[in-house]
Amino acid sequence: MRMYGKNQPSNGKMQAFELLKNGRDYKEIASSLRVQQSTAEVYTIDALAAGAPLDHGRMANLLGVTRDIFERVMTVITANTDSKLRTIRDELGESFSYNQIRFVLACMIRDLEL
Repeated sequence: MRMYGKNQPSNGKMQAFELLKNGRDYKEIASSLRVQQSTAEVYTIDALAAGAPLDHGRMANLLGVTRDIFERVMTVITANTDSKLRTIRDELGESFSYNQIRFVLACMIRDLEL
């Protein structure tokens, strides 16, 4: 999906992937990598979008994405016409994070559902 944006591999993303795969949460990953928690989230969401074998159900839980949130975000993404995350976030409201939207996009790219 074009609105997901560029997704380049990096050492940070690979390390975040391994830490998440080994049971760490985002706070622990962020501390280990010395990055903000939101950056650790993006690293693993990018890895998921790129095909990494991550447990998307666990990721959803860690990101606060319930089945209802997933469905609502997916509906807004599907109806979107300008391919901009900002437009989707504006329509959903501030109670949704960009990383929750990115996570749903990554799942859509991989044909994954909650």
